Amino acid sequence: MAKGTKNKKVKRSFALLNFAGALFCFSMLLYLTSALFLRSYNNSLSTRAQEISQEIAMLELQNDAVNVEIAQLSSADRIYEIAANNGLTRNSGNVISITNGENGD
Repeated sequence: MAKGTKNKKVKRSFALLNFAGALFCFSMLLYLTSALFLRSYNNSLSTRAQEISQEIAMLELQNDAVNVEIAQLSSADRIYEIAANNGLTRNSGNVISITNGENGD
């Protein structure tokens, strides 16, 4: 009987060792798969971030060009020229200047 119990213990420890080895192999496979997935996902995010940065730079350049055009179109000289072409004149008597009163009021 002692021989039979010893044989059962060896079989159980061998089965436990096989299970532990299989579990280890499975976990390593999962680790490698997730590492590869995360690396490819990180690369795609980096690529997308670079594309967005380039798009932002292009839009900022367009915004600057539009701001320059707005400044040119809204200049006082241009407004006076358009008014003069339509027969309008500037009446200096109608111009009121408001200043900040720094006289201690």
